[in-house]
Amino acid sequence: MEPIKHFLNKDLSKLSLEEKTNLFVLLLPPINFAIKKVMSKFHSLPLEHSDLLSYAWIAFDNLLKVYQVKKIRKKFVWSVIDAVSWKCTDVCTKYMNNRHKVLNMSVSTSSIKREIIENIKDENYQNNGMPIQEIVDTYFENSNEKLAKQVFEMYLNNCSNKEICKKLDLSRNKFKKILKTTIDDLRNIIRPLLD
Repeated sequence: MEPIKHFLNKDLSKLSLEEKTNLFVLLLPPINFAIKKVMSKFHSLPLEHSDLLSYAWIAFDNLLKVYQVKKIRKKFVWSVIDAVSWKCTDVCTKYMNNRHKVLNMSVSTSSIKREIIENIKDENYQNNGMPIQEIVDTYFENSNEKLAKQVFEMYLNNCSNKEICKKLDLSRNKFKKILKTTIDDLRNIIRPLLD
């Protein structure tokens, strides 16, 4: 976080191109996270990660111009994630129209798109040298709820609530309780790392 704080002490709207590039590179893990999140929401998309990375730069550059001027209260990293998510969602939405449907369907039926999304390096945003993934794994290892990891992973893989309850033999209330507790715990653990 120290390298990012160095930039935040400056006037973000007046950073040189080199400084902007350095800051962008430092923020690549959360930016990649935002792009992957958006890509996962669109079924048949004729765009690749690198295409959206270009739009992420535009969103990032626009945010630098207004972040300090508008006195945005949200932490800078969260503002970057939001700006990139919104910009990429807008771009993806434009590609989901009648002119692109045939192309979109051919791309979505190929296994290449899936591989691209899966092979994008997971955000390895580090704090004190410990990647977020390791923190999450440690959380599940120490969790008192034995089904927490399975419930959470199935939920992230877009399994329906009914499907999860049936497969793990859980009541709807138990499922909701496990999921809510897990999400709340992980949010509380990870949020300080991104501040």
